[in-house]
Amino acid sequence: MTLSQLEKKLSEVVPTYHHEADKAQVPYAVYSEYRKRNVNADNKALDGWWRVQVDYFTKLRKDPNADRIAVMLTLEEVSHTYARVYEPGSKYVRHIFDCDGIRDG
Repeated sequence: MTLSQLEKKLSEVVPTYHHEADKAQVPYAVYSEYRKRNVNADNKALDGWWRVQVDYFTKLRKDPNADRIAVMLTLEEVSHTYARVYEPGSKYVRHIFDCDGIRDG
C-alpha cells in the first residue's frame, strides 16, 4: 500500500488529513509518516518504506469507524498495532494505528 492509497482508503471511512487537522470536527483521522527505511537489492536502493501513524479522533470509546479502519488495514495486509487513549483536554478518544511497510507514492 502506498501513502496515497492509504489516504484514499481512510477517506472512504472518515474525513482524513495529512500531518494535522486544524479546526476539523470529530470524527476524523490524521496520518503522518515518521520513519523511512530504504530497501536495497542488487546494490540498488528500491522504494522507500514508511512507518505511518494513523490517529483517529472521536468521542466514542468503542467506535465502529475504528473497527473499519482496523479491518481495512488487515485486508490490505498492512502490519499494524493498535492503542486507544482518552485525551482529557479535548475530551476525545484517540484510536492509534501504528503501521509499517507503507510505500512512497
